[in-house]
Amino acid sequence: MRATSIIAIIGIVASLAACAPQPLPPINSLAFARRPPPPGQPGYLETIKYVDDGLRYIAGNARFLVSGTGEMCFLGSIVPGITLELLPPYYWCMSPLDVSSVDALENNVSYVNRVRLWCRLSSPQCAHKIALPNQFDTMTAANSITAETITFVRQRDAIVYLVYLMGGNVEHDEALR
Repeated sequence: MRATSIIAIIGIVASLAACAPQPLPPINSLAFARRPPPPGQPGYLETIKYVDDGLRYIAGNARFLVSGTGEMCFLGSIVPGITLELLPPYYWCMSPLDVSSVDALENNVSYVNRVRLWCRLSSPQCAHKIALPNQFDTMTAANSITAETITFVRQRDAIVYLVYLMGGNVEHDEALR
């Protein structure tokens, strides 16, 4: 009787362990680097740190990271649109495969420049917020992510390069920038 119940318990525990979700990779995991860097170019982790440093130079609480699901996430983003609004400190994330273009936006008023990542037409509203629901904040998805940064043209190039390293391809149209 005891042997049968012990075997049944072991079987139940083994089947439950098989059903449990696998843990996500840590943030900035090398598991999401799909392409090797070209010779003489910075690597995946160096590029992430460069983008993060540019954001934190402007706002100490801003962050950039690659999530455990492989998305590029910005903390301290700005709501896109005609009237820009600062967001509460939420992460806004976007898959590198959904990035259509990255703009370098010069601001001649505050002189704090920005970069903006746009979703592909085939993936509208691909930028999404990671946060608890808030009755006053109804925006949970958007077509772009905008972040304030220093050396905004180099930051744009670094983000485009990171998208490439992560397996995505950014459309280049220099005439519109």
